[in-house]
Amino acid sequence: MAFSVNLLTTVAQCDQLLADKQRERTGLVNRLNNLTFQLANWDTVTTAQAELTATQALIAGLSPVVAALPEGDDKRRNQNQLNRYETRVNNLVSKVENYGPEARLERELDRDEATSDIAVLDTFIEAVTTRRAAL
Repeated sequence: MAFSVNLLTTVAQCDQLLADKQRERTGLVNRLNNLTFQLANWDTVTTAQAELTATQALIAGLSPVVAALPEGDDKRRNQNQLNRYETRVNNLVSKVENYGPEARLERELDRDEATSDIAVLDTFIEAVTTRRAAL
C-alpha cells in the first residue's frame, strides 16, 4: 500500500501524525484484545438458553399460584419471587441475544476488521517514520 508521505515537509508534521496514529493503533489493539477474549470465552455463556427455559417454566408454574392466593404475606412473598424470576428472564433474554450465533459472527468479523486495520496502520506508521528520518 502506497502512501503520499512526500507531502509531509516537516518533522513536526510527521510527529503529530505519528502521535495521532499511535493513539488510534492503541485503541484498535485494545479492541482486538477484548474481542479475542470474548471469543475465547464464548462457550461459558451459552448455557443461558437452558437457564432461560428453566426460569420461564418456573414463571409459568408460579403465576397461577400467585393469582389464586388471597391477599396476605404468602401472596406477597410469592409475588416477590415471581418478580425476581421475571427480572432474571429479561436478563437472560438479553444474554441469549448478545451471545447467539449472529452475535458471535459479528464479533468474529469485528476481530478480523480490527486485525486488518492494525496492519494498515502499521504500514502507514512505518512510511511516516521513514519519511521523518529522511527529513
